[in-house]
Amino acid sequence: MVEKEYIRIAQSCREDLYRFAVRYTADGDGAWDVVQDALVSLWTHLGEVEAEKAKGWLVRVMYRELVDLHRHEMRFQAIAAEIAGEKWYRQHDNYELHDATQMALNQLNEQQRAILLMKDVEGYHYKEIAQLTDMSETQVTGILYRARVNFKKAYLKLNENKI
Repeated sequence: MVEKEYIRIAQSCREDLYRFAVRYTADGDGAWDVVQDALVSLWTHLGEVEAEKAKGWLVRVMYRELVDLHRHEMRFQAIAAEIAGEKWYRQHDNYELHDATQMALNQLNEQQRAILLMKDVEGYHYKEIAQLTDMSETQVTGILYRARVNFKKAYLKLNENKI
């Protein structure tokens, strides 16, 4: 890939990448940071990545970085709670979200959330998701099914008083 192809790919993909990251993190600034890190990583691997596969490569890099970021946040919350002498538990509402959809997404584990977003929001095919996450298509299908079931339960539970 050459510099002109990189610029074209970066301009055409950055909004899609941002939408994926913001749905995963629920933090606009953090999402832009992840997108920028992925684009910088693509720039450093310019000669190694084919132009046709660049978007998939970027999504894979972002997915791994988002998972690492999520794990880091969970560790930080656990340590902070331990220092404060409180019993730590995982909250479903980390960012004071008011949107029931985002809150239900937050109740899914990181793998289910990422695969659900890739399939139902971004429109990736099972084969593409399998390649991006290093899983088989059968595993992706099973995780997506469980993610949809868990999302539905969480969403209905959050909205049972509003109906």
